[in-house]
Amino acid sequence: MERHSIEVELRTESGKGVARKIRRDGKIPGVVYGRGKDPKSIKLDPSDIEKLLFSNAIIDLTVADDDGEESTVIIKDFQKSVIKRELLHVDFQYISMDEKITVSVPLHLEGTAAGVHDGGVLQQLLRNVDIDALPAEIPSEITIDISDLEMGDSLSAADLDLPEGIDLVTDSSEVIVTVVTPTELIEEEEDEEEEEFLEPEVIGEEDDEEAEEGAEDEEEKDYQEY
Repeated sequence: MERHSIEVELRTESGKGVARKIRRDGKIPGVVYGRGKDPKSIKLDPSDIEKLLFSNAIIDLTVADDDGEESTVIIKDFQKSVIKRELLHVDFQYISMDEKITVSVPLHLEGTAAGVHDGGVLQQLLRNVDIDALPAEIPSEITIDISDLEMGDSLSAADLDLPEGIDLVTDSSEVIVTVVTPTELIEEEEDEEEEEFLEPEVIGEEDDEEAEEGAEDEEEKDYQEY
């Protein structure tokens, strides 16, 4: 598992005005919490973590103006603006290298299913699974060989070959991938279209305005939960 070092600053003020000013200055607000410690409000350069948002990377976090305290953390959650997709806020979680944590890990399909060669269609229903693992043993991805899948075959979370010491959290009955006939796929799509037709959603001009206001509110949202 990759490991990175990031320096952040302590944040003593809160409020929408403060959050806007932090972002105007090229930084974003954040918080660090977990393991029974008091939450700590911080601000940081978003470019330091943009490439780490989906990686489960272990981070050595130093709070520059808090006696240089260094903590081991992972990115637990983050928020982006609805329209511009700019990073607005990030949550870090304190971790211990000798305690298991729950994380989501992407699944990577390897090979071409035998059923696809026979005219079948591959459907991937699950793209990530949750696991419990020590931070240093968290895999960047879990590879699944689908070469032997025939028409009508499927693989579930229970079929994953996880390394020793890693526990599956996702329901083992969850189907990850299946090979269906083109006819089955068409029937599924028709059923979905019929359900949408039976339950139409009517959106008026007023609803459009509310949606736009909601998007603006999301961008200006002040993350003060901690």
